[in-house]
Amino acid sequence: MTQRIEFDVEVVEARLRELSRRLDRVAARKPRSLRQLAADEDLQDILSRNLELAVQACVDVAAHLCGAYGVVPATAGEAFEVLGKRGVVSRPLATRLKRAVGFRNVLAHEYVEVDWKIVMRVIRSDTRDLTAFGKAMLALVERARRKPLL
Repeated sequence: MTQRIEFDVEVVEARLRELSRRLDRVAARKPRSLRQLAADEDLQDILSRNLELAVQACVDVAAHLCGAYGVVPATAGEAFEVLGKRGVVSRPLATRLKRAVGFRNVLAHEYVEVDWKIVMRVIRSDTRDLTAFGKAMLALVERARRKPLL
């Protein structure tokens, strides 16, 4: 059971709308094959940017909730660990979202050459983790909205 916390519902909802928009854009441009993705630089740009921003939207929500708990995470990945430890999301989901931050960093900062096979895997299945986070946060927002005023 998660502890009830005070957070800005509008901030969370705005970031969740951004998450939804970015995931919709990825789904709309989902390549048929790795070959198609590897051959199309414009498609690579569209997908990588939208995946990067989808993960960032999750990071923003996680950081906002950490602030509501009075915790300042040292890293974006740590924000998900905090939510996992507090029962806001499951620990396995928190671990996968922490890895998503590393993926986002590769896309955003090109620490290493992007492996398009990994991007295809993320597009095909790992966006489910971002969706699961979004659903968990929507449920949190709904509970916050039902909170009695007195």
